[in-house]
Amino acid sequence: MDQAAPIGNGIFQIPVPITNNPLGHTFVYAMESPGGLILVDAGWDDENAWNGLTSGLESIGHSVKDVEGVVLTHFHPDHTGLCGRVREASGAWIAMHESDHELFAQISTSFGAEWMTSHKANMMRAGAGPSDLGAFEDIAATNPPVGPASAPDRVLVDNELISLTGRDLRAVYTPGHTPGHVCFYLEHADVMFTGDHILQKTTPHVGNFVYPLEERDALAEFVDSLRRVRAMNITLGLGAHGIPIDDVASRAGELIEHHEERLEHLYRVFGDDQITVWQVAERMKWYKPWADISPVGKGLALSEAAAHLRHLVARDLVAQVPNSEPATFARR
Repeated sequence: MDQAAPIGNGIFQIPVPITNNPLGHTFVYAMESPGGLILVDAGWDDENAWNGLTSGLESIGHSVKDVEGVVLTHFHPDHTGLCGRVREASGAWIAMHESDHELFAQISTSFGAEWMTSHKANMMRAGAGPSDLGAFEDIAATNPPVGPASAPDRVLVDNELISLTGRDLRAVYTPGHTPGHVCFYLEHADVMFTGDHILQKTTPHVGNFVYPLEERDALAEFVDSLRRVRAMNITLGLGAHGIPIDDVASRAGELIEHHEERLEHLYRVFGDDQITVWQVAERMKWYKPWADISPVGKGLALSEAAAHLRHLVARDLVAQVPNSEPATFARR
């Protein structure tokens, strides 16, 4: 898909390419507003993506100069990358929930030796061995993390209304995938823009990134947010990736059940062992054998394993072993 598509109810879906990424596109959604257009998300930041966004807007009879504002579901670069460039071209405001503002700033800074040292120390606290640390350093050196350099200038709060032409878009705070993730509900049409909170075919990533044990219980936040959205009984969901969601409440229930099953499996595979966060990740079920997962993939898997471990600790099913280095965990 490389053309903007009308979804109905005055909604246009614009596929913005993510270069050399299996996701393919981020879907940006456009709707008319009193000052021109409101966009939900902005897409990745490179020339390929910019051409996709601008040509998509032109195909629906608009220009990037018509954009009044951009509401961001969350801080990840495939959603925020072009927001600064859109603002430069149009004078648009950029809005994001306050809980993602600091993370946006962090991902927008340069990454050098200091970042690598800090990240490797974090992985060592998780129990990563020398070979895993070396593999990560090799891949990160050639593919450093990057992000947008232009910060949002407006803070979104839960239930805030964004004015469209003759109707409103409601911000629905749904932390989990990130601390400040927001979905947007078009009440007039019973449509929710779900960002990466709910996707039809993919289980959104939920991770804790501070090892051995982060204060934030990301998985609890995610499940609570799923329950909130499920209770709204929304029919159509439009995610940032993949096909439309034809029953948001049902899909939310499936995702809750999926994570309950993963928690039960993880609790069982602990057995009587004392294991590190890294070993927790090794024992969880993934889309391929652990040894075949790339260093970047292992990093994401580690964060997701940490989120499930953190939640088992919160449920008082697992505890950290005192004075263990690196930290180990065992069933109670």
